[in-house]
Amino acid sequence: MERSDITIWPNSKGITKTSRIPWGQGGDAEMGTMMASAALKMDDVGIETFADELKVGTKLLYGQFEIESFLNAGGFGITYIARDSLQRRVVVKECFPSAFCRRTDTVVAARSRQRQDEFRSIVALFLQEALNLSKLDHPNIVKVHQVFQDNETAYMAMDLVEGPDLLETVEGTAPRLTPDQIILCLNKMLDALGYVHAQGFLHRDISPDNILLCRATGEPVLIDFGAARKDVTRKSRALSGLRVVKDGYSPQEFYISGSKQAPCSDLYALAASFCHLISGEAPRTSQERLSAIANREADPQRPLVGRVKGYPQAFLAAIDKAMSIFPKDRLQSVAEWQAMARGAAPVASVDGAAVAKPAAASATSPAPRLIQGRVQSQPAAAVVMRPRGALLRAALVPALAGALLLAGVMSVPADLWQRLGVTHSATAMAVAGATAPAPEPFAQQRVVRLPYHPDPADPARVDARLPWSPDWVQPGQRIVEVNGKPVQDGASIPGLMAEGLDLATLTDAKVIFGYEDGPGGDIVRKMADLAVVDQLKLGNGLIFEMEETPTGTRTVVAGLPATAKSALRLGDVLLAYAATGETLGTSTALQEILLREAANNVATYGFAVQRIDGIAVGSFTLPGTD
Repeated sequence: MERSDITIWPNSKGITKTSRIPWGQGGDAEMGTMMASAALKMDDVGIETFADELKVGTKLLYGQFEIESFLNAGGFGITYIARDSLQRRVVVKECFPSAFCRRTDTVVAARSRQRQDEFRSIVALFLQEALNLSKLDHPNIVKVHQVFQDNETAYMAMDLVEGPDLLETVEGTAPRLTPDQIILCLNKMLDALGYVHAQGFLHRDISPDNILLCRATGEPVLIDFGAARKDVTRKSRALSGLRVVKDGYSPQEFYISGSKQAPCSDLYALAASFCHLISGEAPRTSQERLSAIANREADPQRPLVGRVKGYPQAFLAAIDKAMSIFPKDRLQSVAEWQAMARGAAPVASVDGAAVAKPAAASATSPAPRLIQGRVQSQPAAAVVMRPRGALLRAALVPALAGALLLAGVMSVPADLWQRLGVTHSATAMAVAGATAPAPEPFAQQRVVRLPYHPDPADPARVDARLPWSPDWVQPGQRIVEVNGKPVQDGASIPGLMAEGLDLATLTDAKVIFGYEDGPGGDIVRKMADLAVVDQLKLGNGLIFEMEETPTGTRTVVAGLPATAKSALRLGDVLLAYAATGETLGTSTALQEILLREAANNVATYGFAVQRIDGIAVGSFTLPGTD
């Protein structure tokens, strides 16, 4: 098994690799073999070790990091333990796609001129995805602290999580977990994965060795986001082929270059990992299972239900369904998995018949800790809402419950009601406010996404950063150029960004911004790779942007003036309209809801939203109402 990025307990024979990298046909197969073997060499006693790694003592980023030891290498890069400038031990991952590059001293360069463009594209992709990952903030996800360039390649620095991984617990080299501990661990991983999917990511490399049990906190931690992607549809053939598959854990679509992937792909891998943990038997590969089905033979992967004791049947049934070989037959979201595991609703079987509703597990004992640590469990933090929103919450939550279970892009915590400050006795009702004025046009347009929140008084000035802002964007900067053209009026910036582009056919655009280095100072020019999105701007200044991701359409709050009557926040992801339970799964869903409800004189709109700190209810009121 390929060791995880942060595991520091290699077995007595050193680090071994069974992960494979699938490619297309012909020459790509040779490239895949090259990728898997380029970093290997034989030592004096004939044991394979990794070559091309940085030497111990090598300094990165002008001495901010010093390499202490090599951890592992794979198709995407090389991972080290390092010490930062504060003498803390961290994990540093280096972008080193060995099929495309080589090292001279410390500098990394393309293997040949033919590979140069592909290598640079991979480095750029690594940087962008590392920056995206650095925005993830969840107690059960490894934290990326710094992303930087050095040695003509890219790096990211992450937490060093010390403790065994789940593979070691299965193999018996770490203490085994009890059924209660396994249930707790899976529930926490589902919450973490739901958060990842809500941000538009797929992990794409879940396996037992990528789930650590932190000794310091007793928490399970999902690691190794090296294969995670927000959007691979725009990338080159070589980049789309860069994926690691792990036999037994990867779903069958991971073996096919260019195949469609979705949240249910991650759920298959998570289910396979816990199937191994629960049964003690390595799962059959999805390729073997697919072959058996094609030959009209029985599925060689035996379900957990009926052969494993000590677990609630609903819990096991959810794992079995998530491991269905065909994507359409699997659980499609974390929320759907959590509902089935609780026995909350029947789930359609493959042949369309209803599966009997399993009995829910009794919960009479407190949740166990996975391993002993120093951190005490804490009650869930309440979501802070404005006082005037209390009545609104009471009206929204019952209707919102079903919407969250159907949203397919997020997880639903068990303590959702308590966190929203509402009891189950609240009466469901539609959200309505004062009579609205004549309906606004709610026109949508295709735009290049602005990389900052503009100052309302001067749109050329940066008022605040946004979740997708490049590092160079800082509050107070004034944009004076866009693509080499001077900015005469801040309101003209969106037009200058889109000038000459056919936005209907694009998903992203490169824009060069020039900003003053201090009042009257030199112009500093920076390039930004920006998404092309559908934008909806309301009369109160609220701006929503609809972005396509592998997990579906995300509707994000991109503009929020201080004068708007709103309990939303910049960066909120709208999941569902609370009054009706409608999910926002398309680029026009919000527009359609507003047009319909405004015609019915609805003035106040409430939505279930995903934030970094959890799930909340956000609302806004149209202009001219109280």
